[in-house]
Amino acid sequence: MPAHIFVLDDINYNTCIKKGLVGLPEAKTDSRNQKSVSDALLSRIAIMKDGDYVLFYITGLKELRGIWRAEGEAFYDETIVWEDKIYPFRFRLNSTEYSFEKPLRLHDIYDLQNTGKIWTFALNRASGTNAMFSISDGEFQILMQEYLKINPFTIRKNIIMEPYPVKPANLWNKIHRTNEGKPCYEATLMALLLHDFVKKRHQDIFGNYTDYLSYIPTNLGTEMDILLMFGNPQNLLQTMSYDVIEVKLDRFDGKALRQLIGYESWFIQKKVQGDLNMVRTTAIANRFDADVIDYIQKRKQYENKVIKLLRYQTMANGELRLMSI
Repeated sequence: MPAHIFVLDDINYNTCIKKGLVGLPEAKTDSRNQKSVSDALLSRIAIMKDGDYVLFYITGLKELRGIWRAEGEAFYDETIVWEDKIYPFRFRLNSTEYSFEKPLRLHDIYDLQNTGKIWTFALNRASGTNAMFSISDGEFQILMQEYLKINPFTIRKNIIMEPYPVKPANLWNKIHRTNEGKPCYEATLMALLLHDFVKKRHQDIFGNYTDYLSYIPTNLGTEMDILLMFGNPQNLLQTMSYDVIEVKLDRFDGKALRQLIGYESWFIQKKVQGDLNMVRTTAIANRFDADVIDYIQKRKQYENKVIKLLRYQTMANGELRLMSI
């Protein structure tokens, strides 16, 4: 399961740990692309589930503090809690036995990045600065080891002084759909897909994935949409393979295909030391251009390289159905 890092200042951090609450902002009313931006923010928190680990990066201090656990389900709530903004996309927190007195410093994390142990930690993304992002379970375990190195005698349970009350799990009422129930924006589709992966759906198509991430940074100046990871059943922290997924709301064209193949190539070269068997690729869209289908068929025939093409449908209950083409 992924772990989640919220990026905030020390004032909002103190509010979060006092209330046992985290939140993401909503797009400003009447702002440009308000609805799609709100769904993009919602899709960030859609990857969280009960029991996931949560950490905080304090911007001014350049410190990573932890560790808490997510509790319950995400919800929408406009009650004023923080001083600067509403942050209505929310998740409650629970304490853990790991309240480390000494935080990790930003330069410690950069050292881990330079050695290849951490690679999804990125404060700045292609879409701009981050309010929240997720890292893999394997990377979280690396961070846990670093905490334990510098906190040999200070493991204690953190206490939430003013626990935030339980609220209805109403977050999905805020997502934007058409009158037919279809997702309005690509971010809407991303939120729905991530919710499905949290619920362990679509294993009949993808297999028994053990971890999942979204908006994964690359050095190509863009972000991969979704990455599924498949752990060794004998050692789940050992990742045996990956599935790189590119998502389009409507049409998957040649440009999208080139982007997906670029991610595949980058991942094979940079992350799995050229092991072709460790990386699979998938395209999810409403429809696929004829030249895309033709190229993928020839790629399979002549190079034995497969790209799964999945067309999504929205069912009567609002859930997604994925179909191979």
